[in-house]
Amino acid sequence: MKVTFYGAVREVTGSMHLISANSDKILLDCGMFQGRRKETEDKNRSFPFDSASILNLVLSHAHIDHSGRIPLLTKNGFTGRVICTRATVDACKYLLPDSAHIQESDTNYLNYKSLRNALLSKNNNQDHNKNRKNRKNEIANLLKIEGNKLNIEQIHSLIKENHLDRISPLYTVEDAEKALESFDGYPYRTPVEVGQNTTCTFYEAGHILGSAISVIRT
Repeated sequence: MKVTFYGAVREVTGSMHLISANSDKILLDCGMFQGRRKETEDKNRSFPFDSASILNLVLSHAHIDHSGRIPLLTKNGFTGRVICTRATVDACKYLLPDSAHIQESDTNYLNYKSLRNALLSKNNNQDHNKNRKNRKNEIANLLKIEGNKLNIEQIHSLIKENHLDRISPLYTVEDAEKALESFDGYPYRTPVEVGQNTTCTFYEAGHILGSAISVIRT
């Protein structure tokens, strides 16, 4: 058995460990790194391995720094099973779509802000104060609907028209819902086959509901 540590080493988020045993690749956790925006983008956007090469994934518990990149893994070609406790399945049904919703909202705002600033500087002129204020209001009216709600379709169209870089979330709510179809929940103290001659047995960890000490034997 060979273990490669790809996250939560000398840091406390982004737990992810690759176990190679009997020609199988098994992932233990697939967490999201949480920190400053640029650093999180660099660490979360790509994997140091081919997602399709992973046979199965063992998830110790539902916290986003342990589960948060599973929808990205499935989006990138992972077709195996996510093996965890039954309570972890239930918790992830709330946490993963919520994580996706936060990402979508965040990227929508960043795209709006980038476009607003680009349009504002494009129309900037010497008569600074009054014209700038009026222009700000015009742009806000152009990019929003129903008061303060962002007009996402309009924003995406104008980003393309103005040749700006559009930011995308790691995954969408739809991606999260799709990933949840890969989850299998098991009781504690029951060996589960996770690879060739390789099993995982969950023991109560007491961290959160469903959390498990995950004992992998090959």
